[in-house]
Amino acid sequence: MNTLKLGSRGPEVELLQSLLKKMGFYKGNIDGNFGLETKRAVMDFQASAGISADGIVGADTWNALMPYINGYTLYTIRQGDSFYSIATNFNTTVNSLIVANPNTDYNNLQIGQTIVVPFGNIVPTDISYTTDILDSNVNSLRIVYPFLQTGTIGTSVLGNPIRYIQFGNGPKEVLYVASTHANEWITSPLLMKFLETLSKAYVNNLKVFGIDARELFDNVSLYIVSMLNPDGVNLVTGKLTPGSYGYNRAKQISQSFPNIAFPSGWKANIEGESLINFHLFVFKK
Repeated sequence: MNTLKLGSRGPEVELLQSLLKKMGFYKGNIDGNFGLETKRAVMDFQASAGISADGIVGADTWNALMPYINGYTLYTIRQGDSFYSIATNFNTTVNSLIVANPNTDYNNLQIGQTIVVPFGNIVPTDISYTTDILDSNVNSLRIVYPFLQTGTIGTSVLGNPIRYIQFGNGPKEVLYVASTHANEWITSPLLMKFLETLSKAYVNNLKVFGIDARELFDNVSLYIVSMLNPDGVNLVTGKLTPGSYGYNRAKQISQSFPNIAFPSGWKANIEGESLINFHLFVFKK
């Protein structure tokens, strides 16, 4: 994560504002602009976390925010702890603890042992989604839900992995793909949130849209490619900044299409048509 301060802009600022808003420190809009209201919220959070309240989001502040980004924390077992008491203290479920710690005997907890405690949501749905946020979400989902399988199907021109996540191991195979077009990046967090909801239902033996999650897991192999076009998504959501290679290359290509706005990619008078099928974003084999 980059250091953020007054005047910073972009998706990481949106993530910061979203986190602070969920924790009650920030009341403003999630707009990606690090203004005075965001600085005050950062200082309030820093004070509550015992960090020097300078309003600058550096390594210490990001580390303090990381459990809220990841949706889990690491906990060291103490005398008298049980999975039930830990679940109660962290407002989670015993099943969530059991699944997240497959190598832990919950009937014989050892003092000093470290366990994973899922306690919140992982996938944000109120910010611009980028490859950095996707990578963080995928890593967290793998830790909290170790029954998920992950891998890549290729690499983009700018070196971003094209990730997939597999839910279930049944004989029927289904593929879901999001962000085929960069301007449709909202489909990435939508699909990731669906996966998180489905995984939670599996853990707690619940249904999703009337379908038993565990029955689905046993009968279907669901493959999710949540960001097919990572370079294009990074361009339109602001991760690729002016002056970077990817931004400059895309801008160069866009000069052949003067009627299409850059970098937003929307073509005048043709609703829904996307720019970001640039040759830049053809996948490497």
